Amino acid sequence: MGNVLNKHRVLIVDDQTSNIRVLGETLKGLYDIQFARSGKEALEMVEENQPDLILLDIMMPGIDGYEVCRRLKEMGNALDIPIIFITAKDDACDETRGFQLGAVDYITKPFNPDIVKARVKTHVELKRHRDHLNDIVKERTSQLIHSDRLATLGTISAAVAHEIKNPLFFISANAELLHQYVTTGNARKSLEKITKIMDGTRRIGRLIDYLKGYSHNKEGEKLIYRVSDVVSDSLDLMGYRLKQSRSVIKCQPISPDLMIRCDLQKMSQVLVNLMGNALDALGDSEGVVDIVVEREEPSVLIRVRDNGPGIEQEQAECIFEPFITSKSKEHGTGLGLFIARHLVEEHGGRISITKNDRAGAEFTVQLPEEKK
Repeated sequence: MGNVLNKHRVLIVDDQTSNIRVLGETLKGLYDIQFARSGKEALEMVEENQPDLILLDIMMPGIDGYEVCRRLKEMGNALDIPIIFITAKDDACDETRGFQLGAVDYITKPFNPDIVKARVKTHVELKRHRDHLNDIVKERTSQLIHSDRLATLGTISAAVAHEIKNPLFFISANAELLHQYVTTGNARKSLEKITKIMDGTRRIGRLIDYLKGYSHNKEGEKLIYRVSDVVSDSLDLMGYRLKQSRSVIKCQPISPDLMIRCDLQKMSQVLVNLMGNALDALGDSEGVVDIVVEREEPSVLIRVRDNGPGIEQEQAECIFEPFITSKSKEHGTGLGLFIARHLVEEHGGRISITKNDRAGAEFTVQLPEEKK
């Protein structure tokens, strides 16, 4: 039968020892069987160690099966566990209530061993396939996010290559002057040039840190940041792009007490995507991209709006779906907003597009505010 550690776990919840014994004997050897004799005990067990399926009696003292099911569906980590009610009831209203609460099936008493085995096997297999698909989706989404980061990295690399020339020239020129001042014994001038050389090397170091940090593929730690610092970081990343554009980005003053908990790289990636899309929409025009940050308790709203041609209503309805884009194949994959939505939701927030009749487009990122 194989090692029990490799078997799927089935939790049987019933206040009657006889029912537990019958179900346990029926499923013995096929699954790793666990027991709970009350709703309270079942909830505690699921919190500690999630089963792959729950056989749940409806009629129990204290917390009945319906209430246990409702509470389980409110637990984020237990939402996808299939629940099969075991009951002596056969009323259609009782079945309807169970399905409305999230149960996947019913088994009536007295138990038919073959039916029990068949129902449990079906739903365990369905969960296994669903979990496998979810793992694939998570893996592919992670790959898309990294690919998007690398695409942006290409732009940043060009920016770094461009920006690094200035401090290198700056260092080189001051090093030549320093050589002259050291030769002539001018200590004050020598100290000035050393200070400028150090400043130039620090500027290069900051550029390299940007490049290394943005290409980093590990899961970043979520820390508390001022929203103003997050916006400032994304604007720094957009610096080179803005130099190539006739449009400008204007950021209204941001209250320093507005804080969020985030992975700085990922949240900067979201804002870079939104600002980049706005600049693309503006094209060669002398347009304006506005960034407005507001508090709407218990959230912080970051709005990115432009005065470009706007987005058609039909496209706005599916704008966050993958491969939806108005750009040519050479300039867009249709993944930027899809990835932005994934990253925002990963932070417990949501992203939306404001539908209005005026020209331009406006995107709003809503994130939980972190109180001091």
